Amino acid sequence: MFVTSTVCFLVFMYVTSVACRADREPECSRFHYEEQLLEKMVRMEFNVERLQQQLDSMSEVVAKLEGIRKQLTDSTRLTEEVKDQVGSVYTRWGRDSCPTGATFIYDGLVAGSHYTHTGSGVNYLCLSKEPIWANGSPTASNVGIIHGSEYETKSANIWTNLHDNDVPCAACRSRGATMMIPGRNICYEGWKLEYYGYLMTSYQSHAGSKEFICVDSEATVAEGSNSGDQNGALLYFVKAVCGALKCPPYDGNKLITCAVCSQTK
Repeated sequence: MFVTSTVCFLVFMYVTSVACRADREPECSRFHYEEQLLEKMVRMEFNVERLQQQLDSMSEVVAKLEGIRKQLTDSTRLTEEVKDQVGSVYTRWGRDSCPTGATFIYDGLVAGSHYTHTGSGVNYLCLSKEPIWANGSPTASNVGIIHGSEYETKSANIWTNLHDNDVPCAACRSRGATMMIPGRNICYEGWKLEYYGYLMTSYQSHAGSKEFICVDSEATVAEGSNSGDQNGALLYFVKAVCGALKCPPYDGNKLITCAVCSQTK
């Protein structure tokens, strides 16, 4: 409506101006000025319409970008939720708590078969401190036997205060896959350090062989430990024997370290 009226008015002004120019009247300058002014107004109106169209187009682009951003945010959140749901469970030997960033599941006592027994299990367990028994009190006479674990550190130059004390443990969950790296206390690139410490196992000449576990460098004593030398499933430091293990890089006089690492990439 505005454009049509404006065009009509321009036609009128043009005709009037032509007539005026034909008569060479002084007031022709007024008509000419008004004609130019109206032309500028029409151009401005067209420019405003074009700007509005551009703004509408930009608004559509912004809306699409916002939708993409929301999808990326949702995807990132879903990835984090999946990581939280998957993760990996590991045992922190020598401590009754979990490292920062890991989820605590339970704490317990390290246990295993007696160091003089050739049978029973070869692994150390993080035995719950809160056992729940089956209904009816089932029992048997021929069984495997499990004992609590103690530190055997009196011959070392560290942890002598822990000798003959009971060993705590904790079950923890990380947000990525985990592995124990024997022989170093730093993780490789792409892996996060959960904790580091020393490799420990049973004594070399004991009848019962045990697995190697990574005991935390800040090992503590289990709650209620009485330093009574009860023996059981014992824990000793580990050294390398030079030969098939090359020295260097290994050193037969140094205690072998370890690290528990979780994947970050």
